[in-house]
Amino acid sequence: MRKNGHDRNGRQRWQCDTCKATTTATIESRSRASTLRAFLDWLLEAAPQRRLGCDARTFRRRSAWCWDLEPRIHPDGVVHHVVMADGTYVNGWCLPTAVDGNDGEVLAWQWCSREGTAAYKALFEQIAPPDVLVCDGMKGIQRACAETWPDTRIQRCLVHVQRDTRADPTGKPRLQAGRELKRLADMLTRVHEPDAAVRCVYVQYLPSRSRGFTANLPARCNTRQVLPALVRLSGSAPRPFPNSSFV
Repeated sequence: MRKNGHDRNGRQRWQCDTCKATTTATIESRSRASTLRAFLDWLLEAAPQRRLGCDARTFRRRSAWCWDLEPRIHPDGVVHHVVMADGTYVNGWCLPTAVDGNDGEVLAWQWCSREGTAAYKALFEQIAPPDVLVCDGMKGIQRACAETWPDTRIQRCLVHVQRDTRADPTGKPRLQAGRELKRLADMLTRVHEPDAAVRCVYVQYLPSRSRGFTANLPARCNTRQVLPALVRLSGSAPRPFPNSSFV
């Protein structure tokens, strides 16, 4: 809508850019616009209702219709490098949401009864294919990504990996195997670079394993088995280890 002169009563006339229809803002529409602005200020800015210039009950009664408005995000066609997608349950309904991996901006959402391939396909069709999708790695979202974004690579969320790893041994495992598994899971969220991953495995974890359960095997054997996989993941050549006593 854009301004288009005034009517014979001096009221501002507005014209739609698409259909060219004109209209004027009535007192009721101006009142609803003011109520919507106050509602958004309270909802998004956490402004107390007592500061809105009216009684709290009066404000809730006037703004009750605002809860029925459904916000929408129009697709902009921008290609994002990283997109993170996950679902949350609200009042018995599931809400898969996609956000930008760099600044956290909400890109799209899709209401559904449960998470599945159809729900995530409807979500992904609203966004241009990104380079990388960060998700929980479940079959439904992987299948939806393969069908909608065939060229997008998938990176499983480390928090979900850590949470799933802790599910069976719990947060305080009693057995030594469970403690070792929890120790590896705790390392995941502290690693942000390929070099840090190498240090966690070769400096912190493998030396203790070589002295413990694998005391009968030289640490060099473990290193040779794990190094090629880490090199493929990091995409770089292996670097000299800071401690050569166990290599």
